[in-house]
This record gives sequence, C-alpha cells and structure tokens, in this order.
Amino acid sequence: MLTAQWPALTLEKRMSLMSIPEGGRVPVVIDSDTYNEIDDQIAIAWAYLHPERIDLQAVYAAPFTNHFFGEGNSHTDVNDPATGMTLSFEEIHRVFEKLPACQALPEIFKGATRYLTGSDMPECSPAVADLISRARSATQTLQVLSIGAPTNIANALLLAPDIIEKIHLIWLGGNSHDWKDNQEFNLMQDIAASRVLFDSGVALTQVPCFGVANCMATSVPEMQFYFANTSRIGRYFAEIAPRCPWIGFASRKVIWDITTVGYVLDPGWYTCQYRPAPLINDNLNWSFDNRRHLIRVVKFIERDNLFKDLFRKIIDADKE
Repeated sequence: MLTAQWPALTLEKRMSLMSIPEGGRVPVVIDSDTYNEIDDQIAIAWAYLHPERIDLQAVYAAPFTNHFFGEGNSHTDVNDPATGMTLSFEEIHRVFEKLPACQALPEIFKGATRYLTGSDMPECSPAVADLISRARSATQTLQVLSIGAPTNIANALLLAPDIIEKIHLIWLGGNSHDWKDNQEFNLMQDIAASRVLFDSGVALTQVPCFGVANCMATSVPEMQFYFANTSRIGRYFAEIAPRCPWIGFASRKVIWDITTVGYVLDPGWYTCQYRPAPLINDNLNWSFDNRRHLIRVVKFIERDNLFKDLFRKIIDADKE
C-alpha cells in the first residue's frame, strides 16, 4: 500500500479548511473524467459561468475506463486509463470553445496515464505538478473539486503531503454510508487512490452517489427542451444529451457532478454531517472507526435550487 507522512491537521485547522467563504471569489480547480458521460461538461460550464463566485483556475483531465460495463453500454468503450484521460483532455477543450469569454480561461492539464491501484509509485503528471504548485502558492484555501476517479488527487497527496494544509477536497464518490453496497464508478476504478482520500487526513467533503447525489435527476427531453436554440454551450448539451445508450424511454439522467460546484456556490443548499473517515474494505464496503479524523458527508441536496440556477446560466450564457 502506498502511503506518505501526511501532516496531522488539528480539528480547528480542518474545520477552517472545510469552511466555504460566504462572499467573494473562491479559488477552484476541477479534476474531471470529462468524456466519460455528459455531466462533467455541464459541471465545468456551470462553474465557469459563475465568475463572481468561482475563480476557476485550472481543469485537470482524469483517467477513466468503462469497458467493464460491457460493449455497447457506453457511447465510447475505453479499456485504457491513458486513453480515457486523453479523451477527457480533448473534451475539456471542446467545452471551453463553446463558452463565452466572460473571464480568463482556466489552464487545462493532462492527468494520470495509469491508476494508482497496481502501481508501485505515484505518477507526477502535468495535472499533479500544477495542483502541487498551485496549492503551495495559494493565499487562501484551494477548493479541489474531484468528479472522477481521484487518481490525480491521490498522486498529488502522495508526492506532496504538505498540500494537505492548503486544500479542501470536495469529492463525488462512493455511495452513502448506509447504502446496500459501495459499487460506485469513481471509487472502484482506482481503489488505492480512493483509500488515500480517506486515509491521508485531507480536509474532505464527500458527496456520496447512490443515496444522495442520485436525486440530481433530469432527462434527455428536459435538457433538450431547455437548452436547444439557446446559447452555444446550451445547444451543445442538447446535442450530446442522448449519446449515452442507457438513457432510454422514460429513463432519467443523473447529473451527478454538478453537486461539487453547487456546494461552493451555496453550502446552504446542502444538509451535511461530520463523521469519522470510513475505511474501504477489500470487498469495497465501508468500515468505521470512531477514532479516525472527521470528514464532512453530504446527506441531502436541495435539487431544484441547483437546477434552476444551472439551467438559467446555460440558457443565458451568451448574454453575459
């Protein structure tokens, strides 16, 4: 198991790092497996379209593989994490090509070419190098939004344990701690990296998927109704909305990844609790030890508040 000598945060320091400022611009980086689905693109665009609140400094391409879902169950079958990362890197650029120039574009970096699981050492990709440098030079807490396998984040924590004192990680991953299982895409792609998030002591807000974020449901017809014939980015979302083959008749589409952006915009939309950081067992289920450090866990999200703001920002993107 890969480990490091991470600083031990005091409770006061941990709570300070996890506190989102009530006003002003907040420095943010996003780590995203952007090409895997259609929700990453929406989350990135929404963050960018809130320049009064979010100082989006960088976007990192995360690796992904989806071949285990079976052939034909995704719009593109990917069986190599480097391929998934490269596809995501290219998709991030496509998203920003369709967004208005309402603020300086964030820097975009390629991430890991392999998972931490099965590796004998962390990988210092351009994304990891930037995260380490950006965290160390930050004058206020850097909000790190992770909406994919946390490989890039874990590599940075292993290579530079000191950044724990400068960042707050908001991760969409794992299922609710009382869910029937923990077979969740972001967590299970890179189990070693996921364990680093909970074992390192980093200030962490976890947004569980099933049991919490699955309430963030819309549908292809709804997205096409609101986004078609609107902004350039809105038309793009209407175009790519149906490209995932599992979204069929009467099916919903969960826009999971916007939950991390929404938390920065307004934590009041969320109901949370503090819990000891769980352990990930070999069967991927959670175990609990009350002696471990605290993390924040989202329990409930005011879904409509996020979607009303999101839809309006996308619709009016070219007007701002």
